[in-house]
Amino acid sequence: MLDEQGHYDHPRLTRDEIEHDIAKAPPERFTGENIILAAQAAGKVVGLCWCVLFNPGTGLEAEVAEVYVDAAFRSQGVGGRLLRQAVELFRQRHVTFAAVWTRESNPQAVRLYEEAGFRRTEQLVLTWLPLPGR
Repeated sequence: MLDEQGHYDHPRLTRDEIEHDIAKAPPERFTGENIILAAQAAGKVVGLCWCVLFNPGTGLEAEVAEVYVDAAFRSQGVGGRLLRQAVELFRQRHVTFAAVWTRESNPQAVRLYEEAGFRRTEQLVLTWLPLPGR
């Protein structure tokens, strides 16, 4: 783990910090927390940011599971405000890692996430999907 850190642009852990973190086996099960941040206008929800927080045994992690802004309220800063609130929540809760998923073919979403402080990483993400015949 110590050597692997050199491949990524993020804060480095010391050997002692890593040894402390892996001293105990991760729990057999863990639970998470769903937090939905909402934006309202005229008593109506016009945007939401769904955040998932969980600790797999290596520190509190988070994911922005969904961001949605009503079409009539897009390009008015609603999504950006919701994401800034999410990042502030992550800071307050001492999240050690947070991720958001989108497609390169969605430049508006990429720009929104980058403006909120998310960065592209060097990691290659591979997925497995339960498709018929596999």
